[in-house]
Amino acid sequence: MRLIVERKERDDMDDLQAREKDKFLSCLETIKELSKSEFETYSIVKNTETGEHYLHYFLSHINLSEGGRRDDYDHFLPIESDDILAIMFGEQPYQFPENWRSAYLRSGNDNRLIPFDPSENYDLDDAAAAELAMLEKLEQYKEQMMNADNLSAEEREELTKQYFAELDKILKKP
Repeated sequence: MRLIVERKERDDMDDLQAREKDKFLSCLETIKELSKSEFETYSIVKNTETGEHYLHYFLSHINLSEGGRRDDYDHFLPIESDDILAIMFGEQPYQFPENWRSAYLRSGNDNRLIPFDPSENYDLDDAAAAELAMLEKLEQYKEQMMNADNLSAEEREELTKQYFAELDKILKKP
């Protein structure tokens, strides 16, 4: 079972509104603390006004470039009741960022919580591999065309068609 059940993609961001951090925190009740270290805390919290549950990830970062100033960050991932139980009984991973694949609220250095959608960062490895493969095909195509002095216009056109067909394969287009 995955922590993040596929939710309505755009509705995730519509449901999450920017809000004042202190006001939001004042409405939260901790249901269960899952883990705690010197710099990180994970807990399940409930908004007492709305009844919504969140996975709360708190991170304290020591900013060495600013004289050791401590910056605290809060992240709130909306979770469903099935996920709450699975997390509480250790059946579902919850660590940030690998298990946070839908929209959530996060704080910055001010008193706001803002929505963040991490889905745009998925599959970057696949995109990078495709980019490298396309670059390699382009280099091959350029080399073929540079050495195509003895090819007819039809043969050059065929090389170009083959090149674009190979790009389509890389991009997995029909």
